[in-house]
Amino acid sequence: MATEGGGKEMNEIKTQFTTREGLYKLLPHSEYSRPNRVPFNSQGSNPVRVSFVNLNDQSGNGDRLCFNVGRELYFYIYKGVRKVPTRASPGPASGVGRGREQGGDSGGQGDR
Repeated sequence: MATEGGGKEMNEIKTQFTTREGLYKLLPHSEYSRPNRVPFNSQGSNPVRVSFVNLNDQSGNGDRLCFNVGRELYFYIYKGVRKVPTRASPGPASGVGRGREQGGDSGGQGDR
């Protein structure tokens, strides 16, 4: 976005930038999700650095989880932790005694 002074807005997300490690650029989804993209490295694996970034977005989706793997940068929208819904009715923790009550058979060993 251009301002009246002709400069760029400070909150603009860059799609390409250079650091001392190399060039970073935004790739299309089809390019970075290719399964054979990373060549085999016999010297060991690259270190992975993880960062949590907040962009102060007005929509509430400003949290990003960033992974720096070697010279590549991956970022994902972070929407928080979701809990698994609990069961509405309490029941036995194991599957014991559930065959006949729910209409199933008892494995062929019961009274017929």
